Formats: sequence, C-alpha cells, structure tokens
Amino acid sequence: MESTRKQKNNISSKTRVLVSSALFAALVCITTAFHIPVGNGGYAHIGDTFIYLAAVLLPKPYAALAAAVGAGMADVLTGAANWAFATIIIKPILVLFFTNKSDKIINVRNVFAAIIAGIVGTVLYMVAEGLMFGNMAVAFAITAVGMIQPIGSFIVFIVLGLVFDKIKIKEIIK
Repeated sequence: MESTRKQKNNISSKTRVLVSSALFAALVCITTAFHIPVGNGGYAHIGDTFIYLAAVLLPKPYAALAAAVGAGMADVLTGAANWAFATIIIKPILVLFFTNKSDKIINVRNVFAAIIAGIVGTVLYMVAEGLMFGNMAVAFAITAVGMIQPIGSFIVFIVLGLVFDKIKIKEIIK
C-alpha cells in the first residue's frame, strides 16, 4: 500500500514538472513573440524573464528544454526562423547560471545570474549574427541596442521574483 502511494506521488511529481515545463515554454514563446522592434532590425522582449523563472523553479534539464522550445517557437512564429537554430542553442545556456536550491527566487546568486545571463546571451547572439551575416565587427558594434532586451527581462524578473517570494510560490509548487 505504501509503495503504491509513493508511486502515485512520484508520478504526480513528474507530471507536475512536465506540465510546468510546458507552461514555461508557452510563456517564453508568448512573451518573446509579443515584442518591441528596435533599430537594428531586432526586437526587445521579456521572454527571458520566464526563462530565468523556469531556471529557479524547475530542474535544469526541464528549464533548458522550456527555454529552447519556447524561444525557438517564437522565432519560427514571428518570421525569424533563421534565428531559431541559434536560439535553441543559446537560450538553454542562460539557465545554467541560476540556482533552484534556495527557498527564495530572488537571492544574491540569482540576481548575479540574471546579469550574467543577459550579458552572455547578448554576446552569443552577436557571435551568431556575425557568423550568419559574415561580419563580426558590425555584429559587435550594436552592443548598446542589444542590451535593451536583457535589461528589461532583468527588471521584470526581479519584480516578479519578489512578488512570488512574498506569496511563497516555491512552497506552493513543491
């Protein structure tokens, strides 16, 4: 009887993680697809906010998959399919800097992780742009414009993270 109960809890836990991963992939897709065009032909969005939140709420492999699927789908759905390959490589890397071991979403490590993830993501997209268009110098010249998006995602991550910490979301979803 006890074995059956543990098995049911284990299945329910696995189901919860899978459903949460799918939800985060959808949130990443939607918040990336609804974006603000910026001067270099790119766009700014807050999709990375939900990648960061997935990274602190889900096991790393699931958060990485949600990042890749959600952001990759947004590229395809918004007519930027040429960026999808780079996206499905770059976005899961952002997950690696965060910890989900803390009771709080907003802690020193995750604040620094969001800053580092924003910088790393921007640099990796500049490298991808340089490789795609054959001009690294031009790709790196647009650094200031490229930083708009991660700064916005950082701010929204901090605000949502503080709200979620206030309502103790990590305790609720465990």
